[in-house]
Amino acid sequence: MNDPVIDTALEGRIVSLESLQPGESGIVEIVEAGQFENGLSVRLRALGLSSTHQVSMVRRGWFGGPLVVRAGKATEIAIRRTEAELVKVRKV
Repeated sequence: MNDPVIDTALEGRIVSLESLQPGESGIVEIVEAGQFENGLSVRLRALGLSSTHQVSMVRRGWFGGPLVVRAGKATEIAIRRTEAELVKVRKV
């Protein structure tokens, strides 16, 4: 059974959003924030972190601070590192 998402993950191209370095981009593949009715999942979708959307890391806060991520072309959001670990992206 060939699942393209699993194959890509095995090749190391699917990583958590938290692991992207400033300037790197990815396409959102999986949001592991629970069911759609879960508050965090709804919030992440509202911020633009849903599957097939492109995101890029803008900057990382010092001392474990928040991450600034660009969702789409113009929307910049600040997100906690723990929340960013739940978003899996395919590097582009």
